Amino acid sequence: MSSKPVTYLVLALAAAMFCILGMLIAVLLGPSLGGLLGAPSSTPTATKTFVPTFTATPTVVANPTDTPEPTSTPEPTTPPEAPTPTLPPTPTVGPPTMTATAPPPAPTATPKPPPPTNTPEPSFEYEMIQLPTRDFCHPGTCIPAISGEVVDAQGQPLPRYMATIKLDSQVFGVAYCIVGDESRLLQPGQFKFETPDGQSFGDYTLTVVRGPGDPHPLSITYSLGMAPGKSNHWGIGFRRKF
Repeated sequence: MSSKPVTYLVLALAAAMFCILGMLIAVLLGPSLGGLLGAPSSTPTATKTFVPTFTATPTVVANPTDTPEPTSTPEPTTPPEAPTPTLPPTPTVGPPTMTATAPPPAPTATPKPPPPTNTPEPSFEYEMIQLPTRDFCHPGTCIPAISGEVVDAQGQPLPRYMATIKLDSQVFGVAYCIVGDESRLLQPGQFKFETPDGQSFGDYTLTVVRGPGDPHPLSITYSLGMAPGKSNHWGIGFRRKF
């Protein structure tokens, strides 16, 4: 900021103060100046000047040595009572409780195996009713053979080709004979096996079956045996049950 405006401001304030001071002097010394200057004397009307009345408030300077009196008498504070700890109830010791001991589990009985089921024997249509009769052959007099007859439930010879006899020889193997086979000159119900070279059949079995192409058994298998020497077995009998 430039110093010239400040100077002007100071001068203006000083001039104003001088004007105010001159006016105050003129007001206060106006009558005196008039007598001195020979002006007619007049009783001026007194102008009441209101001077503000100030009530002085005494300033109390606190003495540092003085102790300020308390405004109220403090009462002693009673400390709170400490809470009385609550003791747990004393357990009453009674006689010991007897805990029942569970009995040991009963031994599990080992289940018995079920009784064996009797498997019924299959029901066959034919049964053997006559064992063979043995007839020894003297050398050069006969060829060993096995023969017999099959009858129905009433005992009558079975019609031709109604059943087949299966022979299983220890010497010759398996052979079949149709009952009443006319090519072998057999009568109804008859069957016959002959050895091809005159040897013995050895041990053998006989079974009634449906036919050479259908060896389903119609009877149980009967085990038979030949004598060490040459012989014939004839008179074997099978019967149909129903």
